[in-house]
Parts: sequence; structure tokens; C-alpha cells
Amino acid sequence: MIEFGIRLARDMKTDTVIALIGDLGAGKTTLAKGLICGLTGTGVDDVSSPTFQYVSLYEGQGRSVAHFDLWRLAGVDEFVSLGFEDLLTTTTSLIEWPDRISILLPPETLFITSRVVEGGREVIIGDHHGAA
Repeated sequence: MIEFGIRLARDMKTDTVIALIGDLGAGKTTLAKGLICGLTGTGVDDVSSPTFQYVSLYEGQGRSVAHFDLWRLAGVDEFVSLGFEDLLTTTTSLIEWPDRISILLPPETLFITSRVVEGGREVIIGDHHGAA
């Protein structure tokens, strides 16, 4: 998943919003690590899940990346009250559990679904409705 994220990052334009969808253990954070490494040059060991702080910011290679983990977020109102809404337009945003703020996601959001299947993981890149 890390290598896939690094390869995917090569063609990604700045200020993209990426919704990472999948159950616990499906590889969302691992994919985010690869994307962050590919986008900013940050070392894989320097990227961690922002579960208890909601967002981690990374800078490098002329890019700003916000990695959100919204598992614990109450909803849109909390997201906005914490001042996170501006990050969706000023950074490349990787959002785990994007359903918590679905109303705020721009139409051009890239949805990536990962799931555990027999023998590994499957990754589906879909349109703005999350369909493959």
C-alpha cells in the first residue's frame, strides 16, 4: 500500500482532496503514508495516524498535505469549529472517515476505497460519488 501511494502521488495535482474509505484495518493509513511520502518526501517512519488530534500537517517538495483521521469527530459542526475547513482548499487533503464531513467535500474529491480480500487488499479508485 505504501508503494502504491507513492506511485499514485506522482501524478497528483496540488490541492487535491482525497477521501480514503474502508473498514478498520483496510489499509487507509498505510496508503496515506505512501501518499504523504510521495507528495512531500517525508520518510515513512515520520508519518503517523492523527487519530487523537484529527489532523497532521506535512510540508515538503513545495507541497502542504493535511492528513485527517475523523474517526472520533462528532460531525461537520465540530470540523468547522476546529478551523479545519480552510485546509480543504489550501492543502492536499487526505481524509480517513470522510463520511463525517461529506457535505463539505468538493465535487472533484477523489474517492479511494480499500478493503481486505482473500490474499491481500483491493483498492478501488472512484469518481466523486465513490463509485468505481
